[in-house]
Amino acid sequence: LCFRDTVNTVYLSDYLEQNLQVLRQWRNNSSAYDWKPTIKVIKRSEGCSPATDEELNETEEKARAAVKRGGIMYANVHDSPVVPGLKDRQVDILVTIFTLESACQTYQEYRQCILNVVRQLRSGGRIVIGSVLEDDSYNSGNQVMFSLLSLTEHQILDALGSAGIDLDSVKKYVLNDDGVLFLMATKR
Repeated sequence: LCFRDTVNTVYLSDYLEQNLQVLRQWRNNSSAYDWKPTIKVIKRSEGCSPATDEELNETEEKARAAVKRGGIMYANVHDSPVVPGLKDRQVDILVTIFTLESACQTYQEYRQCILNVVRQLRSGGRIVIGSVLEDDSYNSGNQVMFSLLSLTEHQILDALGSAGIDLDSVKKYVLNDDGVLFLMATKR
């Protein structure tokens, strides 16, 4: 949704088949789930005034069309290529939000996964990462949803630099109270 006005083609990927199925249902407009509240949050974070239902539908359809031009594909950050369906193609923008720290158990494994991901990004392309900082679990209320590899901002940046990301290009936003880092950077 966030890149609907920026790119023509979007590829969505996930490791779990049930998540891929949810994405396919959304793409095919056959999902019973109402995405409007999520779209409202995204539009609000983009600085838009409260959107009408028609505007929300237009936003969703624009995003859906970009995904239809691209695709929905299996991904495994431990493999290279991460998204085998892309074959040898590299992408212009790669987004991973709260994924890598939940897929890895050691820092060395994390570094390898970052390298695998960055290999599918073209030189000059942008990577956008959202990551939990210095926490070993993701919680919803009192319930632990899944375990995380506890990472510092320094470790994340070091792994990115080693994988070919230009650290001078990093733009970051850290929510210290929430232990969350968002960053965007360019591949050398």
